[in-house]
Amino acid sequence: MSHSVLPLQKIGEIFQGITLSRYADDNGRPERVVSLSDLEYLYIERNPSVVQLRVSDLERYRIKTGDVVISNRGTLLKASVVTDKLEGSLASNNVAVIRPIVQIDPVYLAVLMRSKWLEQQLATLYLQSSTIQLIPISQLRSLKIPLPHLETQNKLAQLFLATERANRITLEILDARNNLSESTLFQTLERQQ
Repeated sequence: MSHSVLPLQKIGEIFQGITLSRYADDNGRPERVVSLSDLEYLYIERNPSVVQLRVSDLERYRIKTGDVVISNRGTLLKASVVTDKLEGSLASNNVAVIRPIVQIDPVYLAVLMRSKWLEQQLATLYLQSSTIQLIPISQLRSLKIPLPHLETQNKLAQLFLATERANRITLEILDARNNLSESTLFQTLERQQ
């Protein structure tokens, strides 16, 4: 079964987040800011940090439900979908935002932006300095994105969401086992005294 392939710029509007250091001001307005550390899961779940900013035009940096926030500097290949809870927050300068303009499952797009497949595609695009990796927005725009039928996108999105849930449960079980072992050790040593 074939699918179309489009450059990312035909799939969504892409923009860089706000440079916080340029607009930070203790007398500014408090704003929620989504940054790289918030992109842990397929949906952004953490409460973003709050930064006081003074700038006249913040609207162009505001994120909307269904946007896909991706890392394009620092730790690459992190991507998450914006939920209703974060609508109106700002994107920081270490992330880029993709706002779909075609019918696409945003979770599928986030999965793709996190994938080993994309890592291979990006291998030649990384600009590396001695301290930070970077993919310029101009190069992101030209990335060729496979666009299977929406039903296939939805199935892939559900598969990766299920995998993420299973991984989280596994990590919680391992953490509980570790805590139980530590507790047993502590209780055993306390009885020996």
